[in-house]
Amino acid sequence: MHRSRPALGLSLAVIVAAGVMSGWGTGRAAAEPVSGGTLYVDRETPSCSDSGTGTESRPFCTVQAAADVVEPGDTVRILGDSLSPYSEAVTLTRSGTSDQPITFSGAPLSPSRSTAVLAAPASAPALTLKGVHDVRVESLTFSDEHHSDVVAVTGSDHVTLDRLTVDNSAPTVPVTGTAIGVDGTSSDVTVSRNTLNPSTAYGVRVAPGAARVTVTTNMIFMQQQGGIAVSGAADTDVTSNTVFAPCATGISLDGGSSGVVENNVAITLGSMQTRACQAPTAPLYAVSADSTSQVTADYNVAANDAPASAPARTEYSWAGTSYATSAAFRDGTGQGTHDIDGIHAYPSTPSEHSPLIDSADATAPGELSTDSQARPRVDDLLVDNTGNGTGHPDRGALERQDTLTISSGDVPTPPKGLAPLGISMKTDATSSWGAALAYSADFGDGSDPATGTPGTPVSHTYTTPGLYTTRITFTEPDGTSAEKSYAGVAAGTATPPAAALSVAPDTANGQVSAGFARFTVPAPADPWEVEYRTLSFGDGTQDNLAADAQEPTQPTHQYAAPGTYTATLTQTDLLGRTTTATTVFHAADAFVAVTPQYDTEKTIAAHGVLKLSAATLRADSNGVDAVQLQLVTSNAKANGALTLYTHGTTRPGTAAIAFEPGRTATAETTVKVTPTGSVDLYNGSSGAVTVNVATVGLQSHAQYADTYHPVAPARLLDTRTGTGGTRGPVAGGHSVTLPVGGTHGVPAGAHAVILDVTATTTKASGDLTVATHSTNDSIVSGPYWTTGQTATTQVVIPVYDGKVVLHNESKASANLVADLVGWYGTTTGGSEFLPAAPARILDTRTGTGTGKVARLAAHATLKLKVTGAHGVPATGVTAADLNLTVPAPSGNGYLVAYPDGTSRPGVYSLSFTKGHTAADRALVKAGTDGEIDLYNAGSAPVDVYADLLGDYDVFPATS
Repeated sequence: MHRSRPALGLSLAVIVAAGVMSGWGTGRAAAEPVSGGTLYVDRETPSCSDSGTGTESRPFCTVQAAADVVEPGDTVRILGDSLSPYSEAVTLTRSGTSDQPITFSGAPLSPSRSTAVLAAPASAPALTLKGVHDVRVESLTFSDEHHSDVVAVTGSDHVTLDRLTVDNSAPTVPVTGTAIGVDGTSSDVTVSRNTLNPSTAYGVRVAPGAARVTVTTNMIFMQQQGGIAVSGAADTDVTSNTVFAPCATGISLDGGSSGVVENNVAITLGSMQTRACQAPTAPLYAVSADSTSQVTADYNVAANDAPASAPARTEYSWAGTSYATSAAFRDGTGQGTHDIDGIHAYPSTPSEHSPLIDSADATAPGELSTDSQARPRVDDLLVDNTGNGTGHPDRGALERQDTLTISSGDVPTPPKGLAPLGISMKTDATSSWGAALAYSADFGDGSDPATGTPGTPVSHTYTTPGLYTTRITFTEPDGTSAEKSYAGVAAGTATPPAAALSVAPDTANGQVSAGFARFTVPAPADPWEVEYRTLSFGDGTQDNLAADAQEPTQPTHQYAAPGTYTATLTQTDLLGRTTTATTVFHAADAFVAVTPQYDTEKTIAAHGVLKLSAATLRADSNGVDAVQLQLVTSNAKANGALTLYTHGTTRPGTAAIAFEPGRTATAETTVKVTPTGSVDLYNGSSGAVTVNVATVGLQSHAQYADTYHPVAPARLLDTRTGTGGTRGPVAGGHSVTLPVGGTHGVPAGAHAVILDVTATTTKASGDLTVATHSTNDSIVSGPYWTTGQTATTQVVIPVYDGKVVLHNESKASANLVADLVGWYGTTTGGSEFLPAAPARILDTRTGTGTGKVARLAAHATLKLKVTGAHGVPATGVTAADLNLTVPAPSGNGYLVAYPDGTSRPGVYSLSFTKGHTAADRALVKAGTDGEIDLYNAGSAPVDVYADLLGDYDVFPATS
């Protein structure tokens, strides 16, 4: 009978499922553990604690903590730490029983974890088993940078050390440590299937007095003074080890030791003898005179891979006599009847037809049924069996395996289609040893496997939609098998999985980043059926999303500019069918309140242009698309107006502020800007004018900021009537403190308010300033007036404690009026801003906006549509950002701007004086029909212009 090892086909790897993978031959190992508790050690887990109980959710942080409390039958699972090893000197003093041994295992619990590593300190072994019995230690790696003792068994019995690895760079100076040491007071110890890399002076060392020690199936590399050294130990068996011994004796027994040395392979390599070799000519095998009568040696291999120039190396030393060859050793001692030498070998799996194959003694004490890599000992059918007993093991620690080659064509065909889906699979496989094979095909849908002989195709029908993994397993007569799996047979549903998509702007702490979209993509009903998903954001960019998401995903996207974007989710299933879902996102702006500062003061020549950089206007921060400015003109040489627009665009025929000689004028306005661009201020007058520019707010699509809340205009202060708590004119140089938070719908936490402030019944020329109450660093200019003039200006001002201060800068008294227009603050119920290129949407002189050429009569109302044109949406608009101008009125008066469909409020929106052009910003709430009303409260008809600067839309906007 023989075992097989699979090989790679043309496209898929083959996975071995070996038959008999355990078994301890005649070695004296501790009993296999029965059911018991499990203690966990995992220093990588943040919840680890040495004061806990070692559960998987709250493991110990150190191995010693587990060693201190382990009970018979318990298994200690030491989980690998990807950051660093366990740097401990662990001492175990607790024992198991014959039917409930204690087990320490470093084998990973999942593919994401590595084998646990213990670092040996310089002062003590990394692991000491002290006075214990019935203990098993397996699958641990030891890092030995000090080249000192690594694992020590002292005063213990019935101990198994299996599949351990000692790993470190080869020392370049003489060292003294031992990788695995068994002291003279220990017995019944099995050292099996370990890999001991060059690190110490000795690989395995058994001290005088020890008894019944089995050293079997280990791989030992380049130890300085000895691979396996047994001294004065009774009944010690050294079986089926591979020892790479370029420097010192591979296997030695002395001091009256007794036991068996069989099936070992010792190899010399002369090119490695320069690495701190202390005995480069030592024999590969040595048994002292006081031990020869009690030691049996046979079926061993002395392999020489040294160049001709290497120092002479004898193969055996027996009772002090050296023997250069196995024949000489056999003739001189009667031992080694079946020994082999004169071959070239390296410590690896024997090549096909090697004399090491199927030539060992299967009955040797300590011979295991698996090799050092846990592969079974098998019968190679291509090699004559020259060994002893059944099982036919190879010599040394590694076993040559059969190679099963599974055809790359052994895949389901077709791999996908609509359910019910019929598929077929080839069953082509061969054994390199010519073994007869049978197959079993598991289709992954719960049906019974199909069986047969390789070469006969197998068919199956999937009746239920799903994604299935098929596995075809090839088995030899002795039960050993190898398999290939194919994950991804798709039996599709009748219709492709539906796609869904929604979006919302990103909010935090009551503010919004109005150009930052947070999409929601639900998991598809059948995630297994989706092959890939792509989310296109509508601006020329896209993201690929996880195809098999089991939960909703929330991809995000920052839009580069305000606008309306249609995002599309395209979902393609395994059958190539595509479904889509769309959603519309309105990328817009939110208001960033700033401390007003007069950023520049310049004189602009007649018909000249003042270029203002984004940095000058403080608009060079993230995502700023528009700025709100206050303009103050003075020293005008002629009547005229200033036009404000984005640099590089066509100058519009609009007005931001009107001026005339001998008067100072003020107005706020909004203009589009880019963080790397600038704006132009054009003087349309025939004479020069001086302008002072201050930034009073920013509109950004990439900063968390405030939404706007327009209100029906409401009067907060009128000193003529006592509204607002102050009655009577305000003397020159005096102030009025006006509460705005907590009144007329403005919350106490509002961040800024917009007011129309008016001075009337003025006794001398002057002006008005508006400032925050709790601090004086936020001050904007209100209206300027001449004696007897009524003047109005709209201002935006930050609010810190719910109050603002109006200060009369004149030398004489004036009555002050303040009307609420709206406020900036929390997103709930607010609006977001979309800037627009300046456009004249009303001109009564030409009929623009009204359809007829006619002045606005005294005490008459004009309805103006502000939605559905000039880039303003047809629906969802809550307010329009306008500049209003009354050119050269024939009488005194004021305009009232308010939402259509509501009662006309008694407020000032723009005051004008006979013969003097007036212009100012008017942020006006829109009616539900998208219209605003302009009422002429004057005594004579007037012309009116309205220039659009942008609009506010309901937040969050909808399609």
